[in-house]
Amino acid sequence: MSINQINLQKWIEKGNTIPTCINEGCNNKVAIRHWSAQGDPSLKTECSRCADARKKNKIIDGITFHKKSFCENKDGILGFICPMDKDRYHEFPSDIYHMDHLDGNHHNNSLNNLKTFCAICHTRKGKESGDFNAFKQSSRIYKM
Repeated sequence: MSINQINLQKWIEKGNTIPTCINEGCNNKVAIRHWSAQGDPSLKTECSRCADARKKNKIIDGITFHKKSFCENKDGILGFICPMDKDRYHEFPSDIYHMDHLDGNHHNNSLNNLKTFCAICHTRKGKESGDFNAFKQSSRIYKM
């Protein structure tokens, strides 16, 4: 058994869960980036199958991808306007766009809790809101 499988087994034995992929029509569990030294998972918002297909611009029958190819802060929903030119969003690779959990809970993959922001807006939001503070309550993993 791999260390990842052992960590997952321990996580589930503690009564925790792994959230479902954000994409409509997909019921797979999200991918896990890595496990912390404390045994907590760093979660992605999509399962590996959906992420791979989306990055390759492939369609999966019955799946609607949630991640946008533009910054949802283009109209200033974060209190500042995205500095990127809206007419040029299509020129950038998809990995410049990040999924943000508005409430800081990476287990809450409800669509109203997720927005797509460019790396600039995501970083600014994180710094201004204190999301990068490991001691902030919303930065901690929520036990389900």
